[in-house]
Amino acid sequence: MSAMPVPFDAVLFDLDGTLVATDRFWAAAARAGARRAFAELGLERELPTAREWMSIVGLPLDVGFKGLFGDLDQETRGCVMAACVEEEENALRAGGAALLPGAAQALTTLKECGVKLGIASNCGQAYLDLMLADLGLEQWIDEARCYDTPGIAGKAHMVEDLLDCFSTRSAVMVGDRSGDRDAAWDNGLPHVHLSRGYADIDEVLDCEAVVDDLAELVPLLEGRLSWIAGVLDELGFPSRAETGDPDESKRRRGPGAVGITGPPGAGRTLWARDAERLLRRRGIEARAVSLDWFQRPDAPPEGPGEEHLDDPLSAFWDVGTLFREILEPVARGEAVDFPGLPGLPAGATRIPAGGRVLLEGAYLSHPRLRVHLDRLVYMDVSEEVVLRRVAGRDGRLFGPEELMRLRARTLPLVRAFREAHPPEKTVDLVLPSDSALGNRPAAP
Repeated sequence: MSAMPVPFDAVLFDLDGTLVATDRFWAAAARAGARRAFAELGLERELPTAREWMSIVGLPLDVGFKGLFGDLDQETRGCVMAACVEEEENALRAGGAALLPGAAQALTTLKECGVKLGIASNCGQAYLDLMLADLGLEQWIDEARCYDTPGIAGKAHMVEDLLDCFSTRSAVMVGDRSGDRDAAWDNGLPHVHLSRGYADIDEVLDCEAVVDDLAELVPLLEGRLSWIAGVLDELGFPSRAETGDPDESKRRRGPGAVGITGPPGAGRTLWARDAERLLRRRGIEARAVSLDWFQRPDAPPEGPGEEHLDDPLSAFWDVGTLFREILEPVARGEAVDFPGLPGLPAGATRIPAGGRVLLEGAYLSHPRLRVHLDRLVYMDVSEEVVLRRVAGRDGRLFGPEELMRLRARTLPLVRAFREAHPPEKTVDLVLPSDSALGNRPAAP
């Protein structure tokens, strides 16, 4: 079985300056359109430079034109914009557009790997349709959103809608402007910045990764697999070659129960999912299990706070059932087939005899639970990233109250719990996890 090549369900792209070489047609077409409009309107005004025309690529067109022609009234500005768009469409129909280097290769590879591909662009629908049809993007792109998409209010909303359409949070946004990064972060996603795009020199572009060419994108995404695989090696799991050795005496079994813990927004759930997939490709039966599956139905809705520091688990999660039905049978090498969790897909808690369990959840280093885990990994994330990810993941669904609860209750408990149970003393690996694209593990 080949290695899983891309550990993300979806990759979302900006269009201009990310997939399309807009500099091949936009500046010249816009200059021609503006010159024609000025003549028709009787305006005497200096034309923007090529750099100024390119500076508005990636912005909503009306916003960009307001920046370039702030001295003109809205109606006059609209006439100039319409003439520029008309010249642009003429240039596109004449074959002026082209994909950026590496775009076709990256899109083809991702598509072949079964990754869902989306576009989130501030362009209009007519322009988007031309790019999908004339450039052949429609052969790769599953869904596309633009400025004219009904019900859409900005690029962050486009990204949110694509995530809903693809039914996943396992995604990356690729773009060349700060607005692309903002749309990614507003949805709690990592952003990959394409440096050869059209960002202004003064744009602040903090991001998770930078590529100079889209040919670098797939190897970059594969880096998450190397990251997780390295952690599994550190934890003592056997390699694919070892699991295939007919001599059982030469095989390492590896840990039976591994915990993945850390603050909210650390990425525990998707990390455990991807680790399960990697282990299965090594021939190791493993199952990712979430502590939240065992949440008590009568748990206080506000969640644990500092007043629960001594035991943040018992009032909120049925850890007794977790021990009895999952962790203890796995420790004895027995099969697990616990059906008592409504709402889970069939087989979610089915583990064959000799299988491994990857338990993800908060506060796993508490002594009551830690004793049941052979190995424990702490995903270390800064509070800035926690707040950003939770705002993008939960805040958009549940409103500002979710962030208020996080600040007022959860984070104070996370700080106090970490001080009482320092990861450096209670876990096997501390994993820097500010980037979902991957970091190297650090020994505690």
